[in-house]
Amino acid sequence: MAVKKKASVKKVAAKKVIPKKAAPKKSSKAPKKSPLPAPTGVKTWRVYIESAAFLPENSVDGYIDHFQSGRNAAIPDRMLAAPIIIPVGAKLVSISIHYTNTTASSKLAFFLRKHADRHSPSGEIEMSFIDLPNTTLPPDNYLTVTDTSFPNSGIIQDRFLHYIEVPTGDWGAGGRVTVRGVSLVYKF
Repeated sequence: MAVKKKASVKKVAAKKVIPKKAAPKKSSKAPKKSPLPAPTGVKTWRVYIESAAFLPENSVDGYIDHFQSGRNAAIPDRMLAAPIIIPVGAKLVSISIHYTNTTASSKLAFFLRKHADRHSPSGEIEMSFIDLPNTTLPPDNYLTVTDTSFPNSGIIQDRFLHYIEVPTGDWGAGGRVTVRGVSLVYKF
């Protein structure tokens, strides 16, 4: 008997046809505007310097830390000083001193600078004199004085080291002056 061969059937796999992605059309339209304002390049910065940054100009004078009430020199009428770090070219807008003064007289704080590579005959160059009036402000006597008057329109120049000095002390029944800190605003 003759054996019949089955006809072989080839299965052809169906090919999926994937259309090619069309290249994005070039549009002459401007890109969509952001809902946010465009950066101007100049930003306002606010810096806070806590009382712990203030140290006596003469280390033997010492200081007393009253934590939330601030810090004062251990010897009355001595200065505590802290560095003010602002980038060169920034425009200083304001310096605010946060303090207490329960004495009978106002005190005078100084915003100063030293030249980085030469000696000034006076030792420092005064940038500002800041009056710290004596007053009490219930309930805790915390006060703030803000100064906005600076030479050179407040522009921080190269080669200067800036710092602030605040007179402090404790006169017992005569009152106490403490520095709680400094805040400053600049544009850069």
